[in-house]
Amino acid sequence: MRMEFSDDMREILEEFLIEAEEILSNLDQDLIELENNPDDKDLLNKIFRGMHTLKGGAGFLNLTTIVEIAHKIEDIFNKLRNDEMTLTPEMMDVIFEGVDKLKEAIEMLKESDEIPDEEDVKELLEKLKAILEGSEIPQSDTFEKQPQQESSEEEEDFEFVEGVDEDIKKLILQYKGKDLGEILEELILLPPDERPPLEVVEKLEKLIVEGKDVKDLIKPKEKKEEPKQEAPPQVQQQKKPVKQEEKPKPPQKKKTEKKEEVIRVDVERVETLMNLVGELVLDRNRIVKLASSLETSCEDSDVIEELIDSITGMSRTVSDLQDAVMKLRMQPVKKIFSKFPRIVRDLAKRLNKKVNLVLEGEDTEIDRSILDKLEDPLIHLVRNAIDHGIEPPEERVAAGKPEEGTIKLSAYQEGDRIIISIEDDGRGINVEKVKKKAVEKGLITPEQAENMSDKEAFELLFMPGFSTADKVSEVSGRGVGMDVVASTIHALRGTIEVESEPGKGTKFIMKLPLTVAIIRTLMVGVNERIFAIPLYSVVEIVKYDPANVKKVGNFKSFMLRDEVYLLFSLGELFDIEDKPEKEFIVIVRVGEKNIAISVDELFGEEEIVIKPLGKLLEDVQGIAGATITGDGKVVLIVDTNSLINDKKTQLVGVL
Repeated sequence: MRMEFSDDMREILEEFLIEAEEILSNLDQDLIELENNPDDKDLLNKIFRGMHTLKGGAGFLNLTTIVEIAHKIEDIFNKLRNDEMTLTPEMMDVIFEGVDKLKEAIEMLKESDEIPDEEDVKELLEKLKAILEGSEIPQSDTFEKQPQQESSEEEEDFEFVEGVDEDIKKLILQYKGKDLGEILEELILLPPDERPPLEVVEKLEKLIVEGKDVKDLIKPKEKKEEPKQEAPPQVQQQKKPVKQEEKPKPPQKKKTEKKEEVIRVDVERVETLMNLVGELVLDRNRIVKLASSLETSCEDSDVIEELIDSITGMSRTVSDLQDAVMKLRMQPVKKIFSKFPRIVRDLAKRLNKKVNLVLEGEDTEIDRSILDKLEDPLIHLVRNAIDHGIEPPEERVAAGKPEEGTIKLSAYQEGDRIIISIEDDGRGINVEKVKKKAVEKGLITPEQAENMSDKEAFELLFMPGFSTADKVSEVSGRGVGMDVVASTIHALRGTIEVESEPGKGTKFIMKLPLTVAIIRTLMVGVNERIFAIPLYSVVEIVKYDPANVKKVGNFKSFMLRDEVYLLFSLGELFDIEDKPEKEFIVIVRVGEKNIAISVDELFGEEEIVIKPLGKLLEDVQGIAGATITGDGKVVLIVDTNSLINDKKTQLVGVL
């Protein structure tokens, strides 16, 4: 069967082929290992996930034959890992035959954009179907399937924890053995008329964004002791497929012209390399510091000059090495942007809306670990833009707009930050309704609502408790879970801002670091302690002038060029003893607001390697990690967002 691919799809196809070859090459070894250890759950899960990934990629490219084979093998491993059947040598023969056919299909695809016809795989699919049904593996007869029989038994094995939504229970039972992310993926791939209502999908999406999974929603049921089920009579007499001989010969190819210049490297190896380069950067900083102190104390100026020259050269090389290693972890945002045309198309169709998706800056690169965590917040924001932002065609025409709404998803680099924005030309956010809702929820007082600017009102969308389970479409123009989106972005050391105009549309702007490993910071001192403030959050540094410090209610403020900033001392924020006299004010950006933080000393700018604090201290408010400075001291890195976070409700409406 001949396949046709556009230029855009051709790039996705190339990525799929690399990934599929890797999955299938690992599969041979995993299957052989599984024959020796048929009860190895980790191995069963690994093979299941590999098949699921292969099926998903093939489905996106409409490679129907590959999807059908992978789907059946995936279902077999799903039953195996859930102890619904037992692995037999006969089953393994058929599974190996299926893997061979998948390899052959990938090979044909690489060579000539062709995949086997349905007729070519008919016999194989019947054998796989027979395994799933527990019947005798056939020669060539057709079998009808009855797959839906597992549900009630699966229900016997567990019960749901208290408070799980009924719709979510049904989905978990319907897609037994799959995690929540896989269920969402299955739902998106369903034809619009077969999908559950939109509210159900939103409930599922909210759980995923919150980091929940099936295991968090169920608990084992007290089971009556029942004898170990014997495996269904899984064919004793299966005729061993003599596929070795009849296997269609892969087309002879001279593939020299198109050599793949790609090496797939285990992420852990890249992480290890990154850590080693981080240590090298720290050593470089120490040597530079030592050299500068030698310069002042050593009398042999020629030796010192030579030492400084060699250190400068080494420093340059370490910086280049650091950049090169960082680029290993970088991936284009296209990796996740490419999923949105389908999501937008299906959802718009389901809601009877016309939506045009514009993608910009798909080649912008960002650290892989950030990119992976960005997918759920982006899906959430795009879905909300379609659901609650873009109006139905009639409403748009009545408002003098084109009936087709536009959503623009864009990414670009600005200094050492990546800016990702989601913009729609829909109905916008009604600020007054947002304030009213916040007052009803008790998040702010009516007086605070009165004095609030629009930007401050938009910040309410991200406050825990603002969005509730009831439908919010007419209140703020946005759905549930925005607090989770904001906390995910903040956890990545990023910021999220909102711009909106009623009737014109809304824009969410996320500013994220290029990498999570190495950042530039401002080193400051408070009462003999040194802290590092990430440079991307620093707006300005000025001298402390007591004449410009005023009292506003329970808070202090700092006047600078007719602007008023809330003022905190860094010592006060960390509850450490504070000196009354301050030397400098650092203006930092926290969400939509600039805030002044007073410090005792400034030590200048330094590039640092972030070290995590470990499990015990990972939830400490206000600390993003630690680093080791050039003189060997451990310095804590300030997370300004979470540091101010617990004061947020008091801050709203103060200015």
